[in-house]
Amino acid sequence: MELGYAIYFLVVFVFGGVALLGLAGYFGWEVTRNNRPSWSGRTRGAKVMITVSGLIFAWLLFIPLRMLWKTRLNAIPGSYASSGVWGNASLTMHPDGTFVEVWRFTNEYNGTPEGQGVTQGIWRNEGRDWLTRNIDLTSFKGLAEYDRGHVPGAHGANVMGYGGVTSIEVDSGSDIVFRK
Repeated sequence: MELGYAIYFLVVFVFGGVALLGLAGYFGWEVTRNNRPSWSGRTRGAKVMITVSGLIFAWLLFIPLRMLWKTRLNAIPGSYASSGVWGNASLTMHPDGTFVEVWRFTNEYNGTPEGQGVTQGIWRNEGRDWLTRNIDLTSFKGLAEYDRGHVPGAHGANVMGYGGVTSIEVDSGSDIVFRK
């Protein structure tokens, strides 16, 4: 996992989750308490605090909704790119359930080209797993060093929407991530 995603997870899910629970508890207490003052009877500081808390609460609810939106089935088609010390690749996902993968391998040490190719295959939805979507890619060429010599085959992948970018993670152990 990249450092940027780790920081994003920490801020959004850990700190955001604690803040969301705290704000939900505060609003629950405000609503259920019997002798609370009316809005016009509150001090200006209390009004500002309640308004700011409500905006933060709405923003924290917006983040997972945006992640769900970025990983819906209609958001998957498009062009994705991935690059690393191994080379670069592009993945074009079509709405009809097909894909085209183009890759160019380079030597990690001197940058000389080591091979390139194109493969076509089929992708299909395998359901949702919390905020990510699972898909299967048939006839996908593995890009990790240990997978380069194998013929294209079936690979499972996760479609993620972290940080507002739709990405397809094919081989998390080798950090092979296609981003749109």
